[in-house]
Amino acid sequence: MVTHWLGVLLLSTLVSSRLFYQPSVRVARQTLVSSNGNADGKADNVTVDASAHHFKNGDGTIGMNVTSTGNATSGNGNAAGIGNTAEGQVGNNHIGSTGNITATGGNSEVFSNIFGDIYGETMAVNSMQQGKSFGTGDTAVQASGNANFTKNGEISPSASENNIANAGATGSDNSEAEVSSNQILTWDQLIAQLYGHAAGSGKTNAQANIDLGAGSQNNGIEVNGLVSGANQNGGQVNAEVEGKGSIDGSGHSLTGGMNGAVNGTGNSQLVGANNLQSNRTGTNTTISAFGDGKSSGDGDSSITLNSNSSANSNSGVSGQIDMQNAANGANKNMTVQNGLQVNDNKGGTLAIGYGEIKGNGTENSNANIGVNSQYDQNGHAQVNTTGTGSAVSNNQNSSLTMEGNAQISGPDGTKSGTATASGNVMGAYNNLTGTNQVVVGNNGANGNAHMEANGGGPGNSAAETKTDLILKNGNETRTSSVSGSVQATGDSTIVKSVSDVSDNNGVQTMSNFQHAVSSSKGSSSASASNSGWLKRRKRASLGVLFDRIV
Repeated sequence: MVTHWLGVLLLSTLVSSRLFYQPSVRVARQTLVSSNGNADGKADNVTVDASAHHFKNGDGTIGMNVTSTGNATSGNGNAAGIGNTAEGQVGNNHIGSTGNITATGGNSEVFSNIFGDIYGETMAVNSMQQGKSFGTGDTAVQASGNANFTKNGEISPSASENNIANAGATGSDNSEAEVSSNQILTWDQLIAQLYGHAAGSGKTNAQANIDLGAGSQNNGIEVNGLVSGANQNGGQVNAEVEGKGSIDGSGHSLTGGMNGAVNGTGNSQLVGANNLQSNRTGTNTTISAFGDGKSSGDGDSSITLNSNSSANSNSGVSGQIDMQNAANGANKNMTVQNGLQVNDNKGGTLAIGYGEIKGNGTENSNANIGVNSQYDQNGHAQVNTTGTGSAVSNNQNSSLTMEGNAQISGPDGTKSGTATASGNVMGAYNNLTGTNQVVVGNNGANGNAHMEANGGGPGNSAAETKTDLILKNGNETRTSSVSGSVQATGDSTIVKSVSDVSDNNGVQTMSNFQHAVSSSKGSSSASASNSGWLKRRKRASLGVLFDRIV
């Protein structure tokens, strides 16, 4: 009996040992790998392609790549568009990118391509969008996209948050818009290149604009530009704007340009604005150019604009804008204003110039205003405002007023200048001619002003002229002012009045000449008078001359 129970116990022990014996288990490591590419398009003709691939090499490296591509073209005013996405994952490493582009206008072409790759711990994305539209009327191209990485939940410091490239134009004769955007992203570096161009030309009005941007708040760039012109009587208008921008790691390079012209009769206006901005950690660099020209009258007029600017993280900031406003007519009212605003490592600078001419007469005569503002890479700014004008009449009075201003505000204070000239003349035949100029730079302000009036013929004649200069350099103010008047009564008369002032680096000169001649049967009279002021700091002198001839 005991032997039986011992046998049962031994058997139970053996069975239990076999039932609960756990052999060693070999656990295989698992890695999630996924990839997805998608491309959609809409146009007259569309070609799209997408591919996804993942692999494991003999050395154990796991990777993936994904591609999304699309082409689209349209004519007859139909739009063309491509939308792309690409994403992939290997373990805790993830990449994602989007690219979208659309074009509208007479004829449109767009292309978009994204390639993403993960190879072990190395990640990269290359995204490109290109498009253009051309024809008449309105054209536009809009591109946008982003690229980002995450590793163990951490976002890449070089992620491109919102890449945009937009361009648009309007013109009844011709209109075209073109953009391209390319970005290459690795974990710790972003390389981006942007380009935009727009041009429009036509009767009555035209416009062109671009808007480019890439990167992030701590490593980003922007390029914006707009030119717009109009003429009320169907004159010819041209507008063009172009911009480029690039990021190479932490290095930035930006350029922008504007061109415009308005030619016609009646009311005309031309405006332009351009902005370059570079943001890097701890550094914000900008340069903005702006201009506005207007003309109204009864003759032909021409307004032009030309500007270019650049911002480079290595070589600095520079730019210039030039506007000209020319008119030929009996009556004219013209203005030009432009300037530059800069923020760089040399401090903030604002440079502005303004010119104005008003002339009234009965005969056609010429007038021109020019304003040029500049800033160079050494931090030197200059504004040059010039004017030439005339007014001519027969059997009616003529008048002419001219004003020019320039101002620079910077780290070393404010410098400014104003040059004005005015005149009125009466006589059977009469005319006025005037010039003015004011130049303000880092070294101070200079200027000159001149006005001449001539009248004569049968009957009475009279004329008056006046010129003024006000130049300021910090707390120093220099003023120059001369004026004169002349009149003659009789059967046949001649009058002449000339006023002139100049100031070159504090050397002040003035000239004032008045002359009257009268001839008549019976009685006649002629008179001339003038005065002048020269003032520098607290020293002043006054000269008065009065002549009367009977």
